Amino acid sequence: MFELRWTNEAERDLESILAYYLDQGGSRVAEAVCARIMAHVGSLALFPERCRPGRVPGTKEYVIHRLPYIAVVEIGEESVSILNLIHSARRYPPG
Repeated sequence: MFELRWTNEAERDLESILAYYLDQGGSRVAEAVCARIMAHVGSLALFPERCRPGRVPGTKEYVIHRLPYIAVVEIGEESVSILNLIHSARRYPPG
């Protein structure tokens, strides 16, 4: 099993996502979105190979089913680092 590590930037991305859903749909919606994201990202601890090649060299991308988000990850020998959570419509990588 791989250890999951969240970068500060990924944690801020999650906070922004949840703040949006809290504002738009209320606490039940935000909690459901959080649970879905955490469950899907959490599954990478067991199956990190589920990721597609990333648009940035050295990264992989994991599409979060039924939500418009992609987890950008880096897979190490014993860990999976969550680098960002991006909206699928967002230009990525920026620049």
